[in-house]
Amino acid sequence: MKKFIPIILILVFSCVEHKLFFQVAPDGNYQIEYKAHGDKDDLINFDFSLPAGQKWIINSTLDEAEAESYDFTARRNFKRNETFPNTFYNRDSLYFESLLKHPIKIKHSNWFFWETYSFYGEYIGRKVKSKYPLIIELIKNTENQPDGWMKEALEYLLTETLHQSDIEWNTLPIITAELANWINTDLQAINDSTLFEEMDYYKNMGLDIIMHPASPNIYNEMDSIFKTLEDELQITLDLIDDNFAFQLILPGILEYTNADSLAGDTLFWSFQLEDYMNEDYIFNASSGISYPGRQKWGIIIMLVMVILFIGIKLRKS
Repeated sequence: MKKFIPIILILVFSCVEHKLFFQVAPDGNYQIEYKAHGDKDDLINFDFSLPAGQKWIINSTLDEAEAESYDFTARRNFKRNETFPNTFYNRDSLYFESLLKHPIKIKHSNWFFWETYSFYGEYIGRKVKSKYPLIIELIKNTENQPDGWMKEALEYLLTETLHQSDIEWNTLPIITAELANWINTDLQAINDSTLFEEMDYYKNMGLDIIMHPASPNIYNEMDSIFKTLEDELQITLDLIDDNFAFQLILPGILEYTNADSLAGDTLFWSFQLEDYMNEDYIFNASSGISYPGRQKWGIIIMLVMVILFIGIKLRKS
């Protein structure tokens, strides 16, 4: 199983600035430029995977000599209404459920008399409050770690693994009671510093409690569930102090947006983990181009067609 990485490492090496610039052309094609600046370890980890692949034009200083911070830039052109990736992660060591998802849709409609453009994006909420509430305090104030947050997180990982596993109905109550007893006695008696130093030991002890009484046929299933949940937690912790800035240029006249600010024709959003640690963070905008000349001729043509239709009807009658 993946080794649990203590939070102290994340607090020291976690600050990365992510900037994404979208520019939509009048024909609906759009270009994105992604820029990241910060610590190398946090740039290459999986909290926000870097764009990769032949379609991206990439420039990076990650392979250069030791430095305090590094830069990564990626550019790519997308066709009209082409789907934007929900995540840039394209490997197989992590489950999709663990990743930070950021679905974005850019749509262009051409109605001849007018054209419309819409931009809708989400950063899917991490549901921290319902999973490990003490981490909310950690996210809001990394300098003052709340007592017991690691115990709470480990309890959630083990309990949720148990709930999601396909354990026989007559075995489940026994394992649930044994796990609760261990959590309320042994685990609660461990202070934070000891748990920090020996997390692997206590994690494996909890896994032994929930896995050994179960059928060996579901060991792999339980291991996969725990890894998914553990990676999900680790990615959330890695996102602490990562800042995101979005910029967008749409053609035509702006009709609606929830952007934080507007300068000229550029929309701006700025957010961080605190904004999507529970609920989805949504950013959207829409614009349009109207063609009065086409509309005028369209009305004239419609009137002529109506007159001709009426004339034909009158002749037949």
